[in-house]
Amino acid sequence: MPTNERSVRTRAEDRPKKRLSVQAVQCVVCALLVLTVYGLSRSGAQVYARLRQQLESYTAQDLCSEGVWTAAKQLAQKASPVAEPQTEETQTVASIDARAPVQTVAAGGEDIRVLDALEDSSFDPVTVSKTAVMPVQGKVTSGFGYRVHPITGNRSFHTGVDLAAAQGTPISAAYDGEVQQTGYSEGRGNYILLRHGDNLQTMYCHLSRIDVREGDVVAAGGTIGLVGSTGMSTGPHLHFEVRVDGVRCDPVYVLKDLEYA
Repeated sequence: MPTNERSVRTRAEDRPKKRLSVQAVQCVVCALLVLTVYGLSRSGAQVYARLRQQLESYTAQDLCSEGVWTAAKQLAQKASPVAEPQTEETQTVASIDARAPVQTVAAGGEDIRVLDALEDSSFDPVTVSKTAVMPVQGKVTSGFGYRVHPITGNRSFHTGVDLAAAQGTPISAAYDGEVQQTGYSEGRGNYILLRHGDNLQTMYCHLSRIDVREGDVVAAGGTIGLVGSTGMSTGPHLHFEVRVDGVRCDPVYVLKDLEYA
């Protein structure tokens, strides 16, 4: 048999073997990519969506082309749990166990004149996913709810708790969070409003000094200001408020083991 004919026959016999090798490579790559995406679907929705788009683009290509193996390896590395943090576990989440708002008028200060209508305060229990830090160590001199205002003498609604503390006592943030607002008002005096997660806020009033600015990130227990007696106040103390979804709630559910004067 001529040499040329034998050579042609050998190449023809080798073609099926090469096709099988290519198909095997394709199957292995596809299996690797599919398993990787399946793992990502169970670890992070955002990562899964982003890498699924990459997978679709790769499977539309020639799987024996240069760079596909490298891409598959990168996808496998991205499947690590550290690729995308789970925000639900890191945020502070609060809820009111049952909504039964107190009927009050619009909030112009820490005390609200009692009328007939607005749903902005609730006596119902509050549940928070993290334990609060005491903003100051002091006894409660005035609790949450109806009272006679110590300055005006009128019946009013107290939207937080007053904690007795000496002038200049450092005030701690109750939770990790961000400074949403700082300012001064006639009723609250110098105040700080912190945001913790999506639906929880805490407020600190009558400060002698504010040590943070809007947008600052604060850690639970970090000093944000000093106790004072600014605004409508009869003496140095901290007025502390808790708000869940904008509704003022009794801080007794957040601050454990409170002592009363």
